Order: sequence, then C-alpha cells, then structure tokens
Amino acid sequence: MIRPRILCVDDEPRVLEGLQRVLYKDYDVFTALGSEAALACLDPGEPFAVVMSDMQMPGMSGAALLVEMRRRAPDTVRLLLSGQGHVGPTEQAANEGHIFRFLTKPCPPETLLRALADAVSQYRLLTAEKPID
Repeated sequence: MIRPRILCVDDEPRVLEGLQRVLYKDYDVFTALGSEAALACLDPGEPFAVVMSDMQMPGMSGAALLVEMRRRAPDTVRLLLSGQGHVGPTEQAANEGHIFRFLTKPCPPETLLRALADAVSQYRLLTAEKPID
C-alpha cells in the first residue's frame, strides 16, 4: 500500500524536524520552510493527500498559503496549526481556505495523528469519486 504524501509547512526548522519524527512511520513526509517553499513543492503528477501549515509565518501566512493551496490543489486536504490564542483571523482563514481541521500548538502526537488519519480518509473519499481521465 502506498503511504500517503504529507506536506508540513513551518518557518521553524525544529518544528519541521519534530513533525518528521512523529509522522515518518505512517506517512511519506515532505517539509517546506515557509510558504514559498511549500508552493514550489506542488507537482500535479504527485499530489499531496494533506498539507499542514503553521498559521504565523513571515511573508505569506499559513492561512493565505492554504487558500492558495486550495486553488492549485483542490483535492489536497488542508490543516492549520496555530500557537496563537485568538481565533478571529484563524476562523476566517479556516472558512476561506476550506480548512479541514484547526489544531493548536503544541499539539499532542495522538491528536495530530488522529487529525491526519481523518484528513487522509477525507482525501481518499474526494479522489475516489473523481472520474479517471
């Protein structure tokens, strides 16, 4: 069975390393240091099942990134991580980017793994119903 491809986006290298350690057994994990690097990772021939982004990043925010990801890769399921306590802008971003789940940092590994499993299930549902060209 092919392992689902996951893209993790953050501006902190140590956060990305931690995510890689938690997820590598179950997923084919790719990491991107910031939004621009994440957009450069997109390849229509090899879609990601899930993209998970930090909210607060320099340049393009995680919310803006996920809106753009929705435009470029609509089947990819989007998760947003935030260490911020206020929900207002995050809630707006969730609605605009059709974000599947919003998780707060630090996120317990069990919660993260459950959210990713649910996101992969959602991706499989979305792609299973697509007609084959």
